[in-house]
Amino acid sequence: MPAVKLSRVLAAIGVVAFPLLSFTAQAFDYPTVDRVEYVHICQRDNGDRPAQEMLYKCSCVIDAIAEKMSYDDYVESSTAFYASSIAGERGQVIRNESHAKQLAGAFRSLQSSAKKNCFIN
Repeated sequence: MPAVKLSRVLAAIGVVAFPLLSFTAQAFDYPTVDRVEYVHICQRDNGDRPAQEMLYKCSCVIDAIAEKMSYDDYVESSTAFYASSIAGERGQVIRNESHAKQLAGAFRSLQSSAKKNCFIN
């Protein structure tokens, strides 16, 4: 009889705990493809280092960014950040727009801090 009660208690705990864990894990969850894309870009930008080392370090960076920034904010700010490096008139439009500058600056700051914490110089 005690085994039956124990299993019921564990099942009840699971029913209560699962939604809480699920909600917490998805608070700032990014689609896998976006995480992978970030890691590939990061590895490419740090190509002078061993690929396996950069896989872990770049994954650390995107995880750190995801902890601090919602996915929608990430899309906006990273787009502004990368678009500001476009040469010529097209990039100038982004570089001259004050809201885009703020978004790019926020992303640059967060990314820089994450890189530092993940040992990417």
